[in-house]
Amino acid sequence: MNQHRTLATTALLAVVLFWGLSWVAYRELYLYGMSGMSVSLAMTTVAVLCSGVFSFKLIARRAWRGTPRYLIALIMLASAFSNVGFVWGMVHGEVMRVMLLFYLMPVWSALLAPLVLKERSNWVGNLAIGFGLLGAVIMLYKPELGFPAPSNPAEWAGLLAGMGSGALNVLVRKTPELDDELRSFFSLAGSVVLSAVWLQFEAGPHLPTAEHVGGAVLILLGLGVFLFMINRLYQYGLRHLTTHQAVVIFPVELVIGAVSSWWIAGEVMGEPAMIGGALIVSAAFISAWWGKSH
Repeated sequence: MNQHRTLATTALLAVVLFWGLSWVAYRELYLYGMSGMSVSLAMTTVAVLCSGVFSFKLIARRAWRGTPRYLIALIMLASAFSNVGFVWGMVHGEVMRVMLLFYLMPVWSALLAPLVLKERSNWVGNLAIGFGLLGAVIMLYKPELGFPAPSNPAEWAGLLAGMGSGALNVLVRKTPELDDELRSFFSLAGSVVLSAVWLQFEAGPHLPTAEHVGGAVLILLGLGVFLFMINRLYQYGLRHLTTHQAVVIFPVELVIGAVSSWWIAGEVMGEPAMIGGALIVSAAFISAWWGKSH
């Protein structure tokens, strides 16, 4: 059990590393001439094809029949909003502000877990979540912008992505009988469908300019393969950790995002950001200690 928990924690840390740095590739593809939704559609199509290859036998024998169809549909929908909303928000919004709204995710998970999973919280778990959220607020609060809340479409996309991710955290644990391969396939398929629908309403060019086609194809292939791998790690991590343990690991992405946006995009990371980042990392340690001791 301890080994599974350690591997699950490592898996989720790999997930947050990917999402904390993925915005760099999205922005680069946007500069190449691609819209946010064309990036999302191309990337998730590559990922779902990879997933389909690995889960072909399970799909062929309809191994999902033991899971209610409405839960599969909810997994597809939650994952779609999580992936697609995050990509679109990262392309069109301020990196750290969109990430903050995305990382209200623990609130949605905490609200849903008692209703769906019948999980009982405890004061240590609540303390860890509180530390994570407080750290996010301290790190990202700017007096001139006001309290973190959606102020443009990109930030609303980040908020919806967080809601989707929070719901997905709970739904993964609600469907332990569903094979990880199939859950990953359905999650990615939902993202492809939503990206294709959303693309119809997005103005602007969707294909890279002629001089950037080769670079765009390589980046998209890499993102798609990594997304497939990360999705598998995500499923594994959520299956072997409680909801409260998982949701306080994810905000570590904010630290990664803050450092990368400062290093690459020139966003300044001041004392509040450092204090907030320390609180977020502390939340992860509190969660890990609680899981190891109990």
